[in-house]
Amino acid sequence: MSFRVQGPHERGRFTPEAWGCLIGMAAAGTLGPAELELVIERALAHVDGRISLDDIRALLDGSGPDDLGSPPEPVTVH
Repeated sequence: MSFRVQGPHERGRFTPEAWGCLIGMAAAGTLGPAELELVIERALAHVDGRISLDDIRALLDGSGPDDLGSPPEPVTVH
């Protein structure tokens, strides 16, 4: 299992609760590595200032794996 460490551009942006939530979800398998990175990128891009636990929850509410960037199902046309 890999361990995610904040980069310099992420330090100070996430509250400890928000970062802990993300790491906890990754450790539990709720978020895969690619999904975790996408949520982090979305939070950095869409939230001004400190990123709180409520901000993370808002980003994840109603989001399934498809909403987090998985490719859409292929469509077959006959």
